[in-house]
Amino acid sequence: MQLLLRDSLLSKRFSQRSLLLANAAGVLPQLHELVRLERATPTGNARSEQYQAQQQRILTRLLLLSTTIASVAAELDCEGERADQVASYLTEHANRREQRLTVLSIAVGAASGIATTVLEGRTAQYAFGIGGGLATAILGVLTLTSNPTVLFTHPRNLLADIWQEAPQSNAYPPAVWYVLTEPAFSNQGQSSLAHNARRRWQHYGQLERPDSRKGRAQLELLFGGGGHYDANALHLRADMLNELQASVRLINQDLRGLLQELTPPGQ
Repeated sequence: MQLLLRDSLLSKRFSQRSLLLANAAGVLPQLHELVRLERATPTGNARSEQYQAQQQRILTRLLLLSTTIASVAAELDCEGERADQVASYLTEHANRREQRLTVLSIAVGAASGIATTVLEGRTAQYAFGIGGGLATAILGVLTLTSNPTVLFTHPRNLLADIWQEAPQSNAYPPAVWYVLTEPAFSNQGQSSLAHNARRRWQHYGQLERPDSRKGRAQLELLFGGGGHYDANALHLRADMLNELQASVRLINQDLRGLLQELTPPGQ
């Protein structure tokens, strides 16, 4: 980053974040040449064909970056939606099971009450009363412990590199990964967007205690290749993906700023 700021030709013409984004897009040499051509043309005169061609090359590369950002955001959105849909299915399944167990518990309780009233003999009455009570209690426990899971895999895990703060990513395009890991793109400029996301995630669920047995299990589940998820874990995964999607989409603001700065002074 310091090398970019030392280039006075560019630093006088573009903001720091615009230069960093241009570096991510791979257009710094083209920007340098564009500024040189600007200075060679008096203000108010028509720009040369060489200048226009250079500007078009830069715009083409920035359009490619815009498409890349949209592609990553769409993948994050798709993965988040997939997790939410499966979580909704599990919740609906659990609600139906709970409803059936509740109805069955009421039926068992009613049958037990009627039997103890109708039957003659204390032994039979006690047997039905105790049996009905036990059955109702068991059904109640089953209702409270209803937590279905489903096998949910994600071989291409968009959360893993963020959590590991990897220097390079196999899941994200280089330009997007550069923005996510460059501290200058965060609001405070002290730590990267990826690091800030990881720090927020550490307060989610068992991730607060990553060294505990449950913490290690959740780490493997969320940042590995997948496993058996319950609805809560799926909603957690969806929230993390949606948070990342928002960070990726915000790159468009910096891209818009760079495009605005590309307009030559005086035009």
